[in-house]
Amino acid sequence: MSTVHSKTKVAGRLIVVAGFLALVLSGCAANGAAQAGVVKPSQADESTDPTASTEPTEAVAAEPTGCPETDATMPDDADSAEIADIDGDGKNDTEWYSEATVPFTYGITTASGGTYTLEDDLAGPNTHSGWTAALHNGVVVTVLDDGRGATLHAFVDCAFVTPIGVDGKAYTFDMQNLHDNGTGVGCLEVDGGLELNGLQVTENRDDSYSLLATGITVSDDGSSAVNGYTAVSASLPADDRRVAEAQTSSCADAPVVSTSGR
Repeated sequence: MSTVHSKTKVAGRLIVVAGFLALVLSGCAANGAAQAGVVKPSQADESTDPTASTEPTEAVAAEPTGCPETDATMPDDADSAEIADIDGDGKNDTEWYSEATVPFTYGITTASGGTYTLEDDLAGPNTHSGWTAALHNGVVVTVLDDGRGATLHAFVDCAFVTPIGVDGKAYTFDMQNLHDNGTGVGCLEVDGGLELNGLQVTENRDDSYSLLATGITVSDDGSSAVNGYTAVSASLPADDRRVAEAQTSSCADAPVVSTSGR
């Protein structure tokens, strides 16, 4: 009787263990099925719009607008010429000289509709001329002359500025060697563009000519101008074009506008 009872207990324990294992296994299977059905957020996002582009969006640069429009305009009587872009909008601008007022007025009218003027304080009785050009360092300069002297100006941030020399005065040029230090103003080709130069040509005893060209650096803000190196060309024949150009005010192929000289 004791043996039979012992066997019965063992059999009962085996049944209980088997049932527990069955429950555990069924729970694992159910959990595995649930895990298989889970969709990660990243997967859901990717499947939402399979045609969505992953290319980055490029920013559109704003177009340059140039100088602001002004109420002032170019006078009808002005001598005018088209010049290269000076206000950064990629469009050519216009320079002009007017003798409708005293003193005379030099001005620039931009393609964007802005008109900016410069009072000509030169006292020469004959023709007054002027030109504007961008130099190799990006500074835009304007030179006015009356045949006896010339004044230097810069066009910065849509306004004229008068550079000051090392003597603390407005930078000026000599013409006709009236002060023994210059006969003209010009621009020489250098790496990257044009360099402003004060020119002085003198006649030698053998009827040839010597030419001194002094480079001038105008600061980025147009507030100052300083002399640099001086190049010398000796024994130039009288008919050398450099001799004639050194007795005028001009800058490469930049147009020159002028008054009538009345």
